[in-house]
Amino acid sequence: MKKKIHIGIVDDHLVLRQGLKLLLKEFNQLNVVLDAANGKELLECLRTCMPDVILLDIEMPVMNGKETMDKVLEKYPGMKVLIMSTHFNDGYIIEFIKNGACGFISKNSDIGQIVDAIQSAHDVGYYYDHKVSAVMARMIKRIPAMPTLIPDTELTRREIEIIKLICDKKTNNDIAKMLNLSVRTIEGHRYNISKKTNTSGTLELIDFVVQNNLLAIYG
Repeated sequence: MKKKIHIGIVDDHLVLRQGLKLLLKEFNQLNVVLDAANGKELLECLRTCMPDVILLDIEMPVMNGKETMDKVLEKYPGMKVLIMSTHFNDGYIIEFIKNGACGFISKNSDIGQIVDAIQSAHDVGYYYDHKVSAVMARMIKRIPAMPTLIPDTELTRREIEIIKLICDKKTNNDIAKMLNLSVRTIEGHRYNISKKTNTSGTLELIDFVVQNNLLAIYG
């Protein structure tokens, strides 16, 4: 039997927490193990209960979502934090993803999308729907142009091209077809990219991209 995904819900609205718990209870692979009204309550709960994925609101009393996420990821760096908020705008999305959130979903999402986000965050470490992907694309287009080769990283043009496709949520198979290369070749490039950028996984790579304005080369 597949191991259940343990979930924490953090939101100052009791009705939302209770409603979401009832909806998630219908999915056998999910198990809500804690709910909290703010970040302070969450940190107290984490002393005795450790979820795999946390659904985190932004605007809360006592300790808001940003401060909560920073403290949680500092103490539990492997924790998967999904932001769930009504503030679904570019600034919030970019800020939270840059600082470690593995996804950003709207409170208006249907339960199917929320379950997909939880599953993806748990299994692959991130979840970007088409809205979040569009935000990332707009951010990339705004980055000013830079030289073809990044001196500090010695990335090649091909590697940068692949990085752009990774940030656009393309799989190794997708990238191989688009660039007319073998999947094994793409895997080799991804390994080299990981070593050169000192990153592990897509989220760390995206943070590296943002910090170094890397994709401006193809803007």
